Amino acid sequence: MAGGVGLKIGIVIRKEQNPKLREALEAIKLWGRGKSTQIIYGPESLLKKCDVLVAVGGDGTVLSASRIACGKEIPIAGINAGRVGFLAEYGIDEIPVVLNALSKGTFKIQDRIMLDCSLYLKNKKILSRTVLNEVFIHAHAPARMVNLEVKINDKFLTEYWADSLMLATPTGSTAYNLAAGGPIIYPAAEAFVLNPVNPMSLSVRPIIIPSSCACKIKCVQGSTAEMVFDGHFTEQLNDKSELLICRSRHITRFAHTDDSGFVQALREKLGWTGKMKSGPSRT
Repeated sequence: MAGGVGLKIGIVIRKEQNPKLREALEAIKLWGRGKSTQIIYGPESLLKKCDVLVAVGGDGTVLSASRIACGKEIPIAGINAGRVGFLAEYGIDEIPVVLNALSKGTFKIQDRIMLDCSLYLKNKKILSRTVLNEVFIHAHAPARMVNLEVKINDKFLTEYWADSLMLATPTGSTAYNLAAGGPIIYPAAEAFVLNPVNPMSLSVRPIIIPSSCACKIKCVQGSTAEMVFDGHFTEQLNDKSELLICRSRHITRFAHTDDSGFVQALREKLGWTGKMKSGPSRT
């Protein structure tokens, strides 16, 4: 993407104000002084018309930006003004470098797959969501387990009895999936993971599925569950409806100033130093 006069950079910010967020917004304001690049602050109708988006906050803010960009393929850069996150990869001190790259069009693009989630009732689609991170299915009632039947490409896989079940993209593999013992998937991989959280059967483990596959999920008769899409939208699943999950034709595009984003994040944010910590010698 070429930069230049008339380029529109949209700023997506988290709702909760904190000193880091105010510092980041001040740095963006300072960078924009005297430049021809337009800095746009919401609403969504204006942000959807921008050339690039800068999400300022945490990973949740980046997910909000991905919803805005969905179908438009607007590149997104994440600035971390909250907790440690994989998607909001740049620090506040890097804002001038990021904005310079965006304004000049010298950034690199990395495409991430998304998942289409369609809910059917009596073969009629009644709901459709597209997610970048994950679909999370948990019991409708507190302190209960889910009982779910899962098919892959219309072939019966198993019946899960677990605290919850999630399907995560490579992007979402470093979020709740990682905390729940699931595998990390490299961002460019054409796959997603099906991860039962605390299953009753010890033999049940997460499974990585090619993105070309379709996954169907329904509640076992008499049970209900709640579906959460990218931590934002919540809908009910029951034994009369069926959730179909497959790779979306839409993608999320991330803007990077170099090629080291994900590899560097693994080292720095997970503490992968490659060195054993020193300690007292054994005798």
